[in-house]
Amino acid sequence: MSPILAVLALCLAAPGPAASAEPTPAAFVAPAKDGGGSAFGRNRAGRRPWWKEGAESKRKFMFGVAGVIMQAPPIRTEVVDLDPRDIGRSVALGGVGVFARWRAKPIFGLDLDVRSGSVRYGRSGDTVSVSQDQILADLAALLYLGRGDVAQFALAGGVGGMASIVRYNGSDDASGRQTWGSLTVRVGAEAEFLFKRVALVLSFRAYGVAAGRKGVSNKGELVERAGTDVRAPAPAFATMLVGSAGVAYRF
Repeated sequence: MSPILAVLALCLAAPGPAASAEPTPAAFVAPAKDGGGSAFGRNRAGRRPWWKEGAESKRKFMFGVAGVIMQAPPIRTEVVDLDPRDIGRSVALGGVGVFARWRAKPIFGLDLDVRSGSVRYGRSGDTVSVSQDQILADLAALLYLGRGDVAQFALAGGVGGMASIVRYNGSDDASGRQTWGSLTVRVGAEAEFLFKRVALVLSFRAYGVAAGRKGVSNKGELVERAGTDVRAPAPAFATMLVGSAGVAYRF
């Protein structure tokens, strides 16, 4: 065979270029829905609404103790004459409190709180001493408007009750006691600084107090000397400011 025919035979026998595969159309992927399955679960920017922001905490409960300061109206007693310097526009009562909180949702929680405060009044010549004790308990709802990884800020509102006791001690060993109850309405602000197992809790609250002046329990010789129709030494309606700082265990 001639060389020219051999070259032509090799060219005809060589395989041609492989045909390229046609591109496969991409599969349609449905857009992911919000965790709740609602079409309104995200805003136009693709972010969750502010009331849904924040992850569910694994530790929804906390229990703690706090130091408490109460700024309240002073007593206006008919049993003894107090030194005018001891009965200004307000008086500060110091005490302690315990509280428990349940974080039901990232934005919502419940707070059960019991607090106490005490103060001692004097009189010129120290012939009579007067002491006042208050025990305040309330249940409130917490609305967490600021939710960070460490700092949490909330507004609070709730209702409760307060028991007040005023004790009188005279120089002649005579004594007396007045006890009454009040209804309270609470509004305030709360701050929590969260760590792994511990939280620091700060609070500032305002209370509206409605006292049952006629429902007072009067006991003792000093009170009997003042008469049988002695009312509770407190205004019928008053306001009270309460601040506290405490530490809580989270679980």
